[in-house]
Amino acid sequence: MKKFNVAFATGSRADYGIVRRYLKLLDKDERVSLSILVTGALLDEKYGHQVDLIYGDGFHIGAEVKVSLDSSSNAAILHTMAEVLDKFGRFFSEYPPDLLIILGDRYEMLSIAIAAAMQRIPILHIHGGEATYGNYDEFIRHAITKMSYFHFTATEKYRQRVIQLGEDPERVFNLGSLGAENCLYIDTKNVPEEIKKMDARKYFVILFHPETLTGISPGKQVHELLCALEDFPDYKFVFLGSNADTHSDDIRDKIRKFVDKNANTVYYENLHPDAYHLLVKNSAGLIGNSSSGIIEAPSLGVYTINIGDRQKGRVRGNSVIDTACRSDEIRKYIRDILKLPSKVDEIDNPYYQAMAYKRYYKETLDILTVAKDNCGVKAFFDIL
Repeated sequence: MKKFNVAFATGSRADYGIVRRYLKLLDKDERVSLSILVTGALLDEKYGHQVDLIYGDGFHIGAEVKVSLDSSSNAAILHTMAEVLDKFGRFFSEYPPDLLIILGDRYEMLSIAIAAAMQRIPILHIHGGEATYGNYDEFIRHAITKMSYFHFTATEKYRQRVIQLGEDPERVFNLGSLGAENCLYIDTKNVPEEIKKMDARKYFVILFHPETLTGISPGKQVHELLCALEDFPDYKFVFLGSNADTHSDDIRDKIRKFVDKNANTVYYENLHPDAYHLLVKNSAGLIGNSSSGIIEAPSLGVYTINIGDRQKGRVRGNSVIDTACRSDEIRKYIRDILKLPSKVDEIDNPYYQAMAYKRYYKETLDILTVAKDNCGVKAFFDIL
């Protein structure tokens, strides 16, 4: 029996962590030959060389495509994108999979999608149709949608938006978010003892990334955040490293200096997904502007203080508190959260669907049977 060659492309800790359980089902299926194509921050020591996590999970890595990472300017990011496009273009010309799975909206994924589309490789895009008006992920995501043939969206609103972009409804599936379900399955053997021993509800998790479309200085934004945290010396603040977006080093440098000066802080460049989820689950709240605060934290029964416009436009549940990036407002909402009891049963998550990873797996097998015959020109689906 001929196997289907399926590839998943990844360049960051976030997208790989989201799909691990889904990929394990594909990897165990005798009809599928799965390979992981790794690039970007996952191969960079500066960001924790997280490719080791993929090896530890036992997946076959089909390619390690190393590229230069310089987040100092958009011009530097464009250089990285060009490098990814060139290297993956060459790779796909020699090793074209029957189906390429891409998640989200990273700039590296745009280059990979272009390379695959030019080689007529069918693309399955996960998390299309979403809106994030404060970041260039916004237009990257929609561009990847138009190069993809199959779509797994996280909510019905997002499914309708993908259809609005001209995609055939028969190829657009609302299956929920993998991340909203994955975070509930924590394997504690992957969690360091120091995290297990942290006093529940006596610390906050901080995860902050640049806004890349608003023109607001990331350095000024993180300064406002850090000023707010100084008013809570009785609480611990656990910082996670920023991603590789433009000017992320400004955020990283200011946070590291803050941590060096404040005994009630700790910094992790990267954590295993299980360690991160337990950390958030036992925290008093998640503060920052990560999609994790919108999608995963509600499933964990944790409130999110969502700062600024990076996630503006996303569907969100009632546990997400939006605030301007001003220290006085951030302080107010931290105090508000500390007054609240744990209200796990009252938090809703619009991204959650039970057994999402199994539905992703089943639908992937179904589309594999038609993917090879549907990698040419798509008809634009007009909404009448």
